[in-house]
Amino acid sequence: MSSIPSRFSRHKSSSNLMLAGQVKSIYDGHHATVNCHECNRTMVPRVVSYYGQPLRSICPFCGATFMKFPSGLQRFIQNFRTSTLSFENFIRIATAAAFLGLLWFISEWGILPNTVTPFATFGTIIFALIALAELVFQCIEQLAAKLSHDSLYYWVTLVLVALYSINVRPELTFYIVLFSLVMIVRWVIAGFAAVRIASK
Repeated sequence: MSSIPSRFSRHKSSSNLMLAGQVKSIYDGHHATVNCHECNRTMVPRVVSYYGQPLRSICPFCGATFMKFPSGLQRFIQNFRTSTLSFENFIRIATAAAFLGLLWFISEWGILPNTVTPFATFGTIIFALIALAELVFQCIEQLAAKLSHDSLYYWVTLVLVALYSINVRPELTFYIVLFSLVMIVRWVIAGFAAVRIASK
C-alpha cells in the first residue's frame, strides 16, 4: 500500500522538476511580469491595437499606459535621432579635413597641378564644417547623457540662442544659417546611415 503513494510522489516530483526546467528554459533571462508605474502591482501588460497595429500596452488593474509603441513613421524618424555617442566619426572627418588641407597647402606651392587646388579647397572647407557640426552634436549629446537629461531641451536652447544672436548681431546671420544647414546635412547623412544599418 505504501509503495503506490511513494511511486506516485516520485513520479509527481520528477514531472514537476521537468516542468520547472522547461519553464526556466523558456523564461530564462526574461521577466514574464512587470510592475505598473502607477499602482505598483505586478501584472502582465495588455496590448491595445487599432486595425492590427499595436498602439500601447496598459495595466489590466488600473488601466494606466505602461508602454507606447511607435508607428512606422516614428521609428523611421527615431533613426535620425539615435546615434552612437562616440567621437570616432569626428576624428575621421577631422583627419579627412586635415589631409585635404595639406593638399591645399601643397598645391599652393605649385608642387601639385592647379586642378587639385579647387578640389582641396572646397573639400577642406566642407569637411571642416561637417567635423565642427559632428563635434557640437557629440558634445551636446554626451553632456545630456551624462546628466541624464533629454537632449531635446539642449537643442531648443541652442536654437533660441542662435535666434537671439541673429536679432542682436545681424551680421552673424550668414554664419549661423550656414552652420545650421551643415547641421541639417550632418543629421540627414547620419539618419540615412542608421536606417541603412538597421535594414541589414
